[in-house]
Amino acid sequence: MPARRHGQCLILALAMLIAAAPAAAADSKPFQEFDETFKSWKLYCQLWAGTRQVECELSARGINDRTARLVWLRSTERWREGLRFRVSAESLDLDKLVRVWADRAVFKPDSPCKPYRFETNTCAVTDPDINRRMLEKIAQAPEVSIVGQSPAGEKTEVRFPLAGLREALERSEAVRAMAGRPWSTAPGAAPGTD
Repeated sequence: MPARRHGQCLILALAMLIAAAPAAAADSKPFQEFDETFKSWKLYCQLWAGTRQVECELSARGINDRTARLVWLRSTERWREGLRFRVSAESLDLDKLVRVWADRAVFKPDSPCKPYRFETNTCAVTDPDINRRMLEKIAQAPEVSIVGQSPAGEKTEVRFPLAGLREALERSEAVRAMAGRPWSTAPGAAPGTD
């Protein structure tokens, strides 16, 4: 009888291991994920243990246009274009002058946000120095907006909230620090906080 009970326990243990195998396989990703929300901002990061590479995306949806997004990608491997404003083609014509407003003042230079050829309906702040200065400016403001013209020629403004941006930035720095590597400073890239 004890041998039979031992055999049953062994079969039960094997059945539990087999049942747990798919869940363990799903968790064996080559990277660690961080998916967090800080007020209006969403932070998603991947930390690759093997290469110590970190990829982070910080994003917020538009206030007056929920389809619009303000996005900033950060990487320890390669620098990606700076702040990017994604809007619908019906709301803003990005081939015309687009100004960025923060803290009730227009950001200089007049048109730092240029059409971004890799994503439709997106304008990006691609100059590293301007990107860094804009981040410093908007980090203090309650919201940022891009102002331009609709395809019909009417003045259009798309506003984005900034509540939680500072916290999301700090958390992305903490994730990067876990890897022990700085953000990429490839040619044309902004050093440090981009």
